[in-house]
Amino acid sequence: MTEPREGGSTHVKKTILITLAAAFTALALSACATGEAEGGSTGGGSPSATPTSSSDLQGGTQPTTKLPVVAFPDSEELASWCPLDVEAVHLHQLEATVSSAVICSTSMGADGVMTTTVSTVSGGLDQLLAAYAVPNAPVDPSVVCTLQIEDPLLVWLTYPGERSYPVYAPVSPCGFPTDEAKAAFSALELTAVASFTETSTGVTTTDIGLGALAAAAKETT
Repeated sequence: MTEPREGGSTHVKKTILITLAAAFTALALSACATGEAEGGSTGGGSPSATPTSSSDLQGGTQPTTKLPVVAFPDSEELASWCPLDVEAVHLHQLEATVSSAVICSTSMGADGVMTTTVSTVSGGLDQLLAAYAVPNAPVDPSVVCTLQIEDPLLVWLTYPGERSYPVYAPVSPCGFPTDEAKAAFSALELTAVASFTETSTGVTTTDIGLGALAAAAKETT
């Protein structure tokens, strides 16, 4: 009995495998080329910037984060002062004057418990608005940045007839708040209104002597 010859079948299989390998190689090279064109340098640090967000009103380099580095306690009252249900944006100046501004900052006490304090801005707001209106740095793929996340220094602004919303500090080519923005934020004169501490039994709210709380997030006229 003559055994069937397998040469033709083997040749077809090799041809198919070579064709598939070439196709996958072409796809991989295309993906690499696209990544280099969009992402820029992939050196020893992190990419210099996140691509411009279409939802951001400023563009350019984006912050390393648009949320507070330390999460807020789960409190509806705190959320009414410093809402995070909308994404923080770069400040866009309007003809209307800001009617109020609030910051919510978190610190650790001696007992290791984190407390978020709500403060109204009572001084230095004009200087902060001028510093925050400066454009973000342009995206520069040649810049190599350190791997870190910096707080975006959010400020919640309210214009007449509008609810409050967060704006972030303009950023450097690495997505960190600029020195000028940091200085303006640090120079703010603040009046503490309330504090919120998350414990094992829930969130403890402390009124800091200003009477009934009237959250800035509510519409003003």
